[in-house]
Amino acid sequence: MIAQPELKTDLVQTQLVKPCLVGSDLNDELNRESSRELNKELKKSTQSKFSKAAARYNTHANVQKHAASDLLALIKPGFNKNKLCVDLGAGPLVNTHTLQSMFANVIAMDLSLNMLQSSDLTTSKICADMDNLPLQVNSVDVIYSNFAVQWSANFSALMQSLYNILKPGGQAYISTVVEGSLNEIKTAFAALDSNSHINTFNGEMYINQSVQNVGFTINSAQKRIYTDEYITPLKAIASIKAIGATTQNHTNMRQGLLTKSALQKVCSAYPLINNKACVSYHVVLLSLEKH
Repeated sequence: MIAQPELKTDLVQTQLVKPCLVGSDLNDELNRESSRELNKELKKSTQSKFSKAAARYNTHANVQKHAASDLLALIKPGFNKNKLCVDLGAGPLVNTHTLQSMFANVIAMDLSLNMLQSSDLTTSKICADMDNLPLQVNSVDVIYSNFAVQWSANFSALMQSLYNILKPGGQAYISTVVEGSLNEIKTAFAALDSNSHINTFNGEMYINQSVQNVGFTINSAQKRIYTDEYITPLKAIASIKAIGATTQNHTNMRQGLLTKSALQKVCSAYPLINNKACVSYHVVLLSLEKH
């Protein structure tokens, strides 16, 4: 039986005494503190919204299921019987069962405890933040992550962490949403005001540069566009909330609920294709290797 990776024992960091800062140094430090506090709030919001969506996630996560299937197809066949795989951002464990048929041990990890508890699948489960992974270096053979890493507060830092916890020769299979996604919703809300109503996502070039900068070899990088169709714009907009993907990941988001007249205006401006309201996701599928 393969030993499970050890949990870190130093998750609580000691508070360092900061030197006296003046001028621009003080401004930089204040900006960093502000950014850290914002990230904490975003994490709380992400956790809350995905937890609320746990019960209905499987019903509405159609695009995620298609991406998961394409990502699973990238996993190298054979030689996996003795390997440990981490399903990062496992959600309600929709892919964990398939991974169990491929690897000796699978750990399901997610920020939302509700998501993990919504499945009765027997496997190791860890409720943890991907930006503070409780895993030792060189302890994991394979990382699988579908539709999750776009919620990281720092994608480049996350890639470095994933590289560190993988054993030499380890593999990472990752799908992530990139810019260009949800453009239909962006267009519809542009008729209402100039605020942003969708999350911002990293660009494809930034994704590729980040994984290479930390040392990964890119065995495969594929760009896909997945599209869901709905009979009304209202159902299309509601689909985002149904999977918990309404977390605000930047500060220029409109606050508060829409009035009935405002929502009608948005729906009227929603671009239709063959009388259907589409929601498109631009996704990069990555097969990475640590040497």
